[in-house]
Amino acid sequence: MDSDEEAGLRAFAVTVGAYAGASYPERPEWIDRHGARVSVTSIDARWREEERLGFRVRLADGSAWLLYYVPELDLWSGVADAAAQAGTV
Repeated sequence: MDSDEEAGLRAFAVTVGAYAGASYPERPEWIDRHGARVSVTSIDARWREEERLGFRVRLADGSAWLLYYVPELDLWSGVADAAAQAGTV
C-alpha cells in the first residue's frame, strides 16, 4: 500500500468494535458516532479486496455505512453510504 492510499484511509478512520475471528475481524458490531456506540443491526454485504475487507452495514440509528478494515495497518475506515440510505443500491 502506498503512502497516499494509507493517508486517505486514515482520513476516514472510525472506531469500530468487531467480533474477532481466527486472524482478523469477522464482522463489525458497533461504530463510535460522536462519542456514542451505535450498534450494527445488519451486514448487507461483505467482500475481500487485495489489502482490505469491506462491509456495507446498517446501524441502529437507521444510517448505512461502508466500512473497510485493513489488517496490515489494523485500521478501520468508513463513510456514510448515502446511496444505500436512499434505497438506490
